[in-house]
Amino acid sequence: MKHPTSAASKPTVMIDPKATLVRFDRHGGVKVQLPDGTTVHQARLVEAMPVTRRRRFVVLYDRDGEELGIIENIKHLDPESAEVVRATLDRSYFLSRIQSVQRIRDRYGVATWHVITDRGPRVFELRSRSESVWWLGASRILIKDADGNRYEIRDLSKLDARSRILAELHI
Repeated sequence: MKHPTSAASKPTVMIDPKATLVRFDRHGGVKVQLPDGTTVHQARLVEAMPVTRRRRFVVLYDRDGEELGIIENIKHLDPESAEVVRATLDRSYFLSRIQSVQRIRDRYGVATWHVITDRGPRVFELRSRSESVWWLGASRILIKDADGNRYEIRDLSKLDARSRILAELHI
């Protein structure tokens, strides 16, 4: 698959959500009917700002990775299309929120986190803090584990004291 076309080489097209249909095909892939009537099979949906402005700007690509355009806000799609977009993005941008840190073990440069999330207990590994942890403000943290799963600490200051100390020592 090609890398998405850069904005410098091709202007971004804003897609009218009221004239766009997004559906699952019979194989579970995404098909999009664009405002000009063109139907694109095996479309790919990507959030432009998945952390700071979820669902606000959704970029559509064809199966070859060519950008089709951007839907500015999915709330203007018809209800079925909006649900298909939400379900597709939820699969791609799975995010668990860390509610407490039970323990962290660091062996040979690999930190193993034992946490409680909004989806239950989880254990994950971080191999490189510099490439796995992002501060998204004074107290909000995004963590990407060795398997590509994403975890969020929405507000470090609101964790219990033990969780906060453990997290601060390892991020």
